[in-house]
Amino acid sequence: MEDEESVCGDSSSGDDCFVFTQEDLPTISFPVFDELRKAEKLVDIRLKVGDKEFSAHRVVLASTIPYFHAMFTHDMLESSKAVIEIQESIEGYAFESLIDYAYSGQLRITSLSVQSLMVAASFLQLQRVCEACCEFLKNRLHVSNVLGVQAFADTLGCISLVESAKKFVQKQFEEVAKSEEFLSLNFNEITEIISKDELNVSAEEKVFEAVMTWVKKDEQNRKEYLPNLLTHVRLPLLTPQYLTDYVATEQLIRNSHSCRDLLDEAKDYHLMPERRHLLQSFRTRPRCCSDLSGLI
Repeated sequence: MEDEESVCGDSSSGDDCFVFTQEDLPTISFPVFDELRKAEKLVDIRLKVGDKEFSAHRVVLASTIPYFHAMFTHDMLESSKAVIEIQESIEGYAFESLIDYAYSGQLRITSLSVQSLMVAASFLQLQRVCEACCEFLKNRLHVSNVLGVQAFADTLGCISLVESAKKFVQKQFEEVAKSEEFLSLNFNEITEIISKDELNVSAEEKVFEAVMTWVKKDEQNRKEYLPNLLTHVRLPLLTPQYLTDYVATEQLIRNSHSCRDLLDEAKDYHLMPERRHLLQSFRTRPRCCSDLSGLI
């Protein structure tokens, strides 16, 4: 950008003047700061993360990283120390990348580094870096990683990434349900997913099969959850043939009074169509994915 001139705002003194502005001065200066840092010149602070130490300039850290701005300008104990040890569980290479970013304004994000960078950026209160990491992950959601990404984003309070992951799971449920991450969910997590109206499935049978696969993954410890999970499966929407051939013959269902009651409710829905208006509930309502057209 070209240098600019402007007329002085206050000419009451009678002096003829103008204001010279060098727009590219910050762009020129920060690379020099970085050269000084790498040459260990004029540095006045050392940062220790694990077994690694990094030199830096307090004024640069305070001007680019909110965490250090608060530390150095509010008379915190660390503000007078020559060496500051970062106690949080931050990986050294991620911290180093963010110190480089503070001097250059550039950050390389990869699939291998993004989560470590996001943890460190969250600690240092680098909101725009966190947002960049979130966008990176949003664009790389896959049936094999989406549930892990959602859990990670939830721990850091990245609401937009959590919501993107949830929508992805709803739209791609049939494939996500085949993943190891899905089979590793706890009871509350799988319940939250299968209870959604917006679940995109070609048929409700897919939800039933996902639930049974999850339970049988650790049958001894999970079979107690089956009656509760089945309340979220819309059994009346399963075909009569499927109810008879698969649901009714499932031993875990035969062994549970609560499960058999739900099966009977579904059978009644099909056997007595004239009474369906009396049997209306969320279990008789077709699911509808808001991101897709039509009912499911």
